[in-house]
Amino acid sequence: MGYGYGTIHIDMKTTASKKNLVPGSRVPISYLLDYLKEGYSISDFIASYPWIKETNIKKALDEIKKREFASVNAL
Repeated sequence: MGYGYGTIHIDMKTTASKKNLVPGSRVPISYLLDYLKEGYSISDFIASYPWIKETNIKKALDEIKKREFASVNAL
């Protein structure tokens, strides 16, 4: 549902799973990973998304490590 002519409304609750978002934000973890793959630092990411706390970024990275560990050790 839009809010005026030509406006597009995206409901993030239905478009992205909460476990795939940086905690405390609506920014996908994939954005963070793209920054890091391109050689940028966590500080660079925070400069682009200043409302995201560094502790939440570290939580997101820990979650990715857990997922990779689980997939490597899956039967």
